[in-house]
Amino acid sequence: MSADFERDLLVQLTERWGKRVAVKKDELDLDGHFDASLPDFPAHLVPVLALPGAEKLDRDAKERILSAAWIAYNAKTAAIEDEIILPACRLMLQERIPVRRDDVAVDALHQTIIDEHYHILMCHNAVGVTRRRRDMADVRFAPGVWSVVQGREAAREGLSGFDRDVVDIAFSLAAETTISGFLSTLSTAQDIQPMNRITTDMHRRDESGHAVVFRELCGSLYRSLDGGQQAMFREALVDGLTAFRSADLEPWVTVAAQGGFEIGADQLREWAAARPVPKRDTGPLQLLLDDLGISHDLVKT
Repeated sequence: MSADFERDLLVQLTERWGKRVAVKKDELDLDGHFDASLPDFPAHLVPVLALPGAEKLDRDAKERILSAAWIAYNAKTAAIEDEIILPACRLMLQERIPVRRDDVAVDALHQTIIDEHYHILMCHNAVGVTRRRRDMADVRFAPGVWSVVQGREAAREGLSGFDRDVVDIAFSLAAETTISGFLSTLSTAQDIQPMNRITTDMHRRDESGHAVVFRELCGSLYRSLDGGQQAMFREALVDGLTAFRSADLEPWVTVAAQGGFEIGADQLREWAAARPVPKRDTGPLQLLLDDLGISHDLVKT
């Protein structure tokens, strides 16, 4: 896909922003879409329910685990937005970062920042209903417990200045071009809480536009880098994709505990090691790789 086509598409995205994004739509009646009889999260997406001993849990325990899984899902989503995406957006508004800087690009970044803050608010509000209706007010997750946040910290260790900026932006590219797949599984689940499915789908729809924004801006950055910096960018992009595929351990221990199911991180680590690494949809990212002349093998690791 040519840069000229992407640029035209970026213009179209910014012009249609007010009509297509969640922040510009009426607030969803969350309590009105809450059905107490339905689970809050798909059971097949909860690894702790696949561990030995889970089959002995009663219905109430399993339902509390599913509710905690929904809270965890939103906490991870908000952490990705707040710790990975928003800092990169603010970086790309800085004059020292050599990205496309015309009025359309600046508009697109500010629109994305507004979207992402609203997504965090959507997560906060939806989880607030769950905590209140399921009596789970104390279930909380710090941003640093997620593998993707830990992976970004590891990738930037020992770096400073522009090198650190390059790593941060590469991680954000991994996030914004693959997060739609992360959201799609839940947004299409018809047997869970309607509130949870609808809010996730609203988020997913916005992210399809963000993938275009990040492809355009990160592409312009990559072209401006020298050979060594480009290699650093590619390595950080792979690190980001790997981190997004990595299993979260301690958060699932916390989730299991809400149903009185005592497990350890080692059990989850063994469970994850015995299964294929989850795939992520890298289609939007591959469009950028084609434009930059980078092999698709980069994103197959």
